[in-house]
Amino acid sequence: MTTGSITLAALRRHVVAHQGFATRLRKAGAYEVETAIRRLSGVQLDSISTVERSHRIVLTSRVGNYPRGTVSALLSQGRIFEYWAHEACLLPVEDFPLFRWRMRGRGHWDSHDRALREHPEVAEHVLAEIQARGPLGSRDFEGEGGGGMWNWKPAKRVLDSLWDRGDLSIAGRQGFQRLYDLTERVIPRLVLDAPVPSDGDALRGLVLRAVRGRGALTESGIAEHYRVPGRRAAIRPYVDALVAEGQLQRLAVDDGGPAVLVPAGMPLGERVSPGATLLSPFDNLLWDRPFAERVFGFKHVMEIYKPPSQRVYGYYVLPLLRRDGIVGRADLKSDRKRGELRLLAFHREPGVRDTKALGEALRGSLERLARAAGLERVVSRGSSR
Repeated sequence: MTTGSITLAALRRHVVAHQGFATRLRKAGAYEVETAIRRLSGVQLDSISTVERSHRIVLTSRVGNYPRGTVSALLSQGRIFEYWAHEACLLPVEDFPLFRWRMRGRGHWDSHDRALREHPEVAEHVLAEIQARGPLGSRDFEGEGGGGMWNWKPAKRVLDSLWDRGDLSIAGRQGFQRLYDLTERVIPRLVLDAPVPSDGDALRGLVLRAVRGRGALTESGIAEHYRVPGRRAAIRPYVDALVAEGQLQRLAVDDGGPAVLVPAGMPLGERVSPGATLLSPFDNLLWDRPFAERVFGFKHVMEIYKPPSQRVYGYYVLPLLRRDGIVGRADLKSDRKRGELRLLAFHREPGVRDTKALGEALRGSLERLARAAGLERVVSRGSSR
């Protein structure tokens, strides 16, 4: 049952305004980073550093430039935690109990559960070493994998298995390598002692957080936000209950597509900033690709794993958001030795004209991204079309 309606244009403005993008250069500290993670409900991590780590692009696009080491410090202080949500994500620490349902089940990957069955002696050794020595990374344990991206040495597999089921938590990072410690030494006691919700109550809480974090989502988008097993069927009873209780509102959209859920009482039709920002390919705004295509007319394409000859836009491409529209795609690469952010190519979206204002918006976004990546200048190495 729908309880209202919204135009597609108003929906687009709403989801952009709700993300809180910063379209001018500013500085931030640990509090602003922690607050942004809480407001977004989670920020995805990714290992690719062609331009900059994804979570840093996501966070600086909202709060501005912040000191390196901030996220690791927040993890070690138990102010945020890392776990499987959309993918591996930085999450508000008070949400830790909501993920117990995943920890006490089969976790995120069945292979993790298998690692503990196959290597019980490694698990015992890993836990004993961490107990005695404090936070450790996989490089602190000997062993070799069998080759290939996912054929990690047994200790790495066991570490991730113990993290997966909640025995270990991420206590920070060295570079981008996880440091694992006993959960009771990472997560605050007040959070650990909080009542553990039932699976149903946990899903209900996650439904609310997904919608509040994104501003508006379809039922499919809610399930995608946390990669909920069972997808729409699993979350629908909780969506219906929250609508009936008046905590969420279901709105019909004038394009005739699926209804969206918004937090009840949330203002709609906001004004958006006239500025522009470059989005990480793993930005929250792009997690639900069908929704992004519906709302922005933007087909999100990830060509990282394609051979160069098959790429249309490039290896690591950041969409350019201007006002409430995605107007182009920038193929970028950081040259850290030279201190340069290289623009290899810029592809305008269909119908977007090559204007002076667009060029200025792109340059300003590139300069802010370069600052966030610790680079001195932007260099154009390619074409704009």
